[in-house]
Amino acid sequence: MIMDNENNGSIDRNHGRYRFMIKKSIVIGLATMTIIICGWLILGLTSSLDIPSNKNDQLASEQKWQVDQRTDIDSCEKQMIKNQIDLKRINERRISEQAFQTQLFALLIIVFQLILIVFVVLIRWKPYSLQKTP
Repeated sequence: MIMDNENNGSIDRNHGRYRFMIKKSIVIGLATMTIIICGWLILGLTSSLDIPSNKNDQLASEQKWQVDQRTDIDSCEKQMIKNQIDLKRINERRISEQAFQTQLFALLIIVFQLILIVFVVLIRWKPYSLQKTP
């Protein structure tokens, strides 16, 4: 009778170990998927960044200067075109700021997921101690 309890205990412990390993692998898999998705998001938003902002500001100023030099349109149309150039530049900056903030948030998520993976890998399975019945 005691041998049966000991055998059942070792089977339960092994079953617990396998459950623990499965849970561990699921956590690692989900964290890895999150890292991949965040990395894809970071790379996808790179094109939205306004990296050479001074150059783009200079380009907008040149476009406005070219509009001022045109003689085929009146001053009201010139002002409208210059306002459109300014609005376009403002929208580009806004989009760039949002893309940068999203990339920063995704990078933080990646760091947290890497820390989670390290902790999950370092956790060891400790079986519950079975009490012997007399």
